[in-house]
Amino acid sequence: MDLRSRLARLDRLTRRPGEAGDPAPRPQPAAPDATGADVPAELGLSREETAAGPVWHRDSRDPLPPPPDPLPGLRGLFTRHARLGPRVGEILLLDTETTGLMGGTGTLVFLVGLSWWEGSELRTRQYFLPGPGHEAALLAAVAERCREFRAVVTYNGASFDLPLLRTRCLLNRVPDPLAHLADWDLLVPARRLWGRRLADCRQQSLETWLTGAARRGGDIDGARIPQAWFDFLQTGEPGLLGNVLTHNRRDMLGMGRILAAVGEIGVWLGDERAEPPAAWTDRPGAWALGRVRERRRETRGAADCFGVAWAAGWGGLEDPVARRRFRRDAIRNLKRRRRWDVVEQIITDGLDCEPGDRELHREAAILYEHRLGDLPRARRHAERCGDTHRLARLERRLAAGREGRSAHEDDA
Repeated sequence: MDLRSRLARLDRLTRRPGEAGDPAPRPQPAAPDATGADVPAELGLSREETAAGPVWHRDSRDPLPPPPDPLPGLRGLFTRHARLGPRVGEILLLDTETTGLMGGTGTLVFLVGLSWWEGSELRTRQYFLPGPGHEAALLAAVAERCREFRAVVTYNGASFDLPLLRTRCLLNRVPDPLAHLADWDLLVPARRLWGRRLADCRQQSLETWLTGAARRGGDIDGARIPQAWFDFLQTGEPGLLGNVLTHNRRDMLGMGRILAAVGEIGVWLGDERAEPPAAWTDRPGAWALGRVRERRRETRGAADCFGVAWAAGWGGLEDPVARRRFRRDAIRNLKRRRRWDVVEQIITDGLDCEPGDRELHREAAILYEHRLGDLPRARRHAERCGDTHRLARLERRLAAGREGRSAHEDDA
């Protein structure tokens, strides 16, 4: 018996009584909700009857300037689908609240937030799960809403929200609502653009940096969110669920702001000769843009950014480890553009701070031997880094030079 036959037999054995023979039927209309699923009115949720059963959701609108429309190519910022340039109205923001952070089949999604731009407003619809028995209807409603879009944007969703939603859909025999969508995880550009200046790249940390203000009251710590839903199931009281809805809505707004900021950088990246934006001319900012241009294979633009970063001074980069990383990246890139004067300055500065850095001594030996023609200095640096092969070659070259000068003096 081949694998296909064995799977078909297993499906027949596990099928519930009364189910059709199709191994993956679409959600069937649910029976009328006998309990009325008493959702507290203070949560502001509306009940909607759908073919798959009742669904509870809350709608809201917030003024929020959209990203550039159409969104520019974001190559170098995202790892996937970076060349896609959808219209703003084709972009869906998604965030979930769940019963745990481990994922897997035991974790439920009890709140799905979906947002999209309509003009200069961000419209948000939050689908709420009042009990496990309504999960299939909620997922079917999410799938129906997702059909209108081309790309889904999350924050750390590639490793959590999206796989979990797909798992829940599979278990409920609901078609994957995300199969046709390009997925953009904002955590990737957040790390690439702001990771060198922020202590961490959590969404709220980045929001605070972009807006200059932390979130106000009415929110809830993410670690307390699962228990808020379990308390509701046990007591029927809203408890902290209102705060959970507020938290989810603010996450959606925060993602919108971050996407708009990333889109502005994407516009700038479209012109390789453009100077870095004013807010990005300090060393952490210009360094980040230089690395992005490197990923785009734009060596000239990357070298220009590293040049700006070097000229900006060490402000904003106090960590010695970060300084070493900057020197390494800048030296590697500027060597490609043959900017030997700047490379020498960076090496000299590094050795002033860390005289025993063997890697910097090695770079100095290469620079003075092959690019600047200063063999005695190259020899001193080769000694300091313990490069015996290079040191032996330099000794031979210096000896040959001395012999040549002696022969020339004899001829004279």
